[in-house]
Amino acid sequence: MKAKKLLETYIPLVNFIADIVGPHCEVLLHDVVDVQNSVIAIRNGYMSGRQLGCPLTDFGLALLEKKSYLNQNAVVNYLSRTANGDKLRSSTYFIKDENNELIGMLCVNILLSPDNVSVKNLTDKLINVLLANNPEANTGVTEEENVVESLCSSIETVVDSAVEKIIAEYDMPVERMSIDEKTAIVQKLSGNGIFKIKGAITKVASTLQTSESTIYRYLSCK
Repeated sequence: MKAKKLLETYIPLVNFIADIVGPHCEVLLHDVVDVQNSVIAIRNGYMSGRQLGCPLTDFGLALLEKKSYLNQNAVVNYLSRTANGDKLRSSTYFIKDENNELIGMLCVNILLSPDNVSVKNLTDKLINVLLANNPEANTGVTEEENVVESLCSSIETVVDSAVEKIIAEYDMPVERMSIDEKTAIVQKLSGNGIFKIKGAITKVASTLQTSESTIYRYLSCK
């Protein structure tokens, strides 16, 4: 089955999960072939402000770049955050073709609140059904309960979020960073797949207060 046709078979599942869980559950279907126009189906997008054609998130890009899908079927129960600051409990199911290559991601994001505990439990059961053939692949990333994904609605904010997270690891302003530190930041961004986004080089260069040619030089460093 062609990748696009296979992905389209998951669209009813997007609606099914959203109808069962309710309005505080955002469900998306991503096409990872076109990361800049990745969302091909969405329900309750009001939660993050996303709609059809929105890009893949920073976390999604990292999963794609690191090929996390090769040894697991999903990443579940991690924290994400909207542009408005709302925190959500999120899970991502990897959709693969017959060659075990990733073609899409089914993502479920539930608004965190005391009233949504039963909703989360229901969603866990739905994810477990998807993982029925490989339950050991149910891997969480919540050991330190850090927010690992920013639910952004534009390409610019996806890049901004990815850069800000890495810069935050350094206890100093950008203008005081050394060449080695800026090189390390660019290498980390590359490892997280952010340069799959068109225009990311320009954005990163501006944030790091350097030139695009310098960013390319940092990328070439090993």
